Amino acid sequence: CTNREDKVRHSCQLEAVETLLKSSPDTNHASRFSFSLYGIIPVILGIFSLLLLMLCGFFGYQYFQSVQESESKIKSLNQWIESFQNKEETLLQVQKVLAQNKEILGRLQNQKECITEALQKLNAKGGEGCGSPLSHWVQHRDHCYYQTTETVSWSNCSDLCVSSNATFLKTERSRLMCILKLLAVNHTWLGLSYKEEDNEWKWEDGSLPSSALEWRLPKPGSDSQGKCVYAGVNAVGTDNCTVSSSCLCEKPLCAYNSEEEG
Repeated sequence: CTNREDKVRHSCQLEAVETLLKSSPDTNHASRFSFSLYGIIPVILGIFSLLLLMLCGFFGYQYFQSVQESESKIKSLNQWIESFQNKEETLLQVQKVLAQNKEILGRLQNQKECITEALQKLNAKGGEGCGSPLSHWVQHRDHCYYQTTETVSWSNCSDLCVSSNATFLKTERSRLMCILKLLAVNHTWLGLSYKEEDNEWKWEDGSLPSSALEWRLPKPGSDSQGKCVYAGVNAVGTDNCTVSSSCLCEKPLCAYNSEEEG
């Protein structure tokens, strides 16, 4: 009976101790601290994760910007290289054209020298059909031409040419500039003058000057009265008809040959 009571007493004591421990403030505080600690850890981990995510975003943005800038610089560099290549090709084309033009210029100079030499020979020869060079006549196609050594006014050129069995040059016949080059004339009268009644420049046969010759003459008007046309070196001009100058005479080739035979 005594042993049973001791066991019951001992059991009661253990229950009392357990009850005391459960109701102790330190035990409750530890329980609350453990609960709070388990709640804060996820928050801290979340904050760190957010910061890490923000850092990744910042560095990712910086990397993306640097990549775009690099692509822009590479694109600009490619454009500059392409532009330089185009300029180089253009320069090569210009050099090629210059070389071709230089070659053409050389050919033209050679042709000019040949033509000049031929004209000099023709001028010195005087034309076989127009007699010896001493006669100062030059043949062009079917006519012979002569620049008088005597100088007179324009109105006296007809009589001066008649004295040489020729006529004053009275028409153009699309050959005037060729004749002037053959004769190398210097201020010699042509049969072309201002006609006040028609207010036009006209040849003695009544024909009008060609467009190639007309643009070299001043526009007809009141200032053209008393003016006649003379020929110079590769040019034509106008002067007072009373000025004394040489005259340009012409005659058909057959007429000259008839004189030679007579």
